[in-house]
Amino acid sequence: MEKRNKLSNARRSVLKQPGVIYTVRCPGTHCDCSHFGVDCRRGFFSLWIQAIYGRFFANKLDISSYIDFGDKPYLYSDPVKYDGDLNFWNYYYSQQVDQHQGRIVPNNYIENYPLRIWKRSHFKKVHRSAVKDLVLKDQIRAYVRLLSERCRRYHTLGVHIRGSDHSVEVETVPLERYFRILDKNLKKYEKFFISTDDSKALTLLIKEFGEDRIISQEAVRSENDQAIHTNMQHPDRYRLGLQVLADCYALSVCQAAVLVHSNVSYAVLLLNPKMRYTLLESSRSRRSRLRTGALYTLDRWGIRKM
Repeated sequence: MEKRNKLSNARRSVLKQPGVIYTVRCPGTHCDCSHFGVDCRRGFFSLWIQAIYGRFFANKLDISSYIDFGDKPYLYSDPVKYDGDLNFWNYYYSQQVDQHQGRIVPNNYIENYPLRIWKRSHFKKVHRSAVKDLVLKDQIRAYVRLLSERCRRYHTLGVHIRGSDHSVEVETVPLERYFRILDKNLKKYEKFFISTDDSKALTLLIKEFGEDRIISQEAVRSENDQAIHTNMQHPDRYRLGLQVLADCYALSVCQAAVLVHSNVSYAVLLLNPKMRYTLLESSRSRRSRLRTGALYTLDRWGIRKM
């Protein structure tokens, strides 16, 4: 078994051959996921973080990388809109590498599985190496800017509420905790930017704090416990990806943020590692976070495998 902190000589030899393009994709049957095979059911930012970790891994080895979420159908693949192209990464980002101009070597599961390491030093290191030079497509950048500028215009507190599939992974954060925090910050912040997949939560917040106080984007949201990205009744898969991407970028430009244990919240800190934030978590989630951080540190020291 490979260690995260150290490649085997055989793997390093393969990756360091001339012309290699390190190609990041969902590892399929090797993925630590309840659903794998011919398609992938993971959310946008689970895959986004894996892509960032893949870029980070390749940059450490000084080799080229390419994000290839087109090897099979993903929940954000929209081949009808994009002339048969399944690779949804290319809908939103420009890539400087042509995968056909080199020798493709796919990622291994252990090399960039999207662990969430809640350490400021980790956010800064990954941001410098693999995030700050991401290039949004022109039309995506324009869409993202419109929402982000609404947050920049005011002294804004960003709030991420993960609703529909939250309890599958971690304990649900009761909405009452958000209400208490926002009540305490009514005088400190002019606006609250609400990023959520939960339609009912957004409605309740608007009712409580007023439509003038709340910033949000018009988006497809869940009306029940089903995650919006797994609901195939919404045919515009590209737009689902665009909306969650815009939410994440907008959160990252707020003056501070209220975050939870989710890939969206984690990606916010990869985009802006200097952000002031409050992490809402249960005692069980906190123990899990601390344990993962400790094991990651031990792994970096070469003491144990992860």
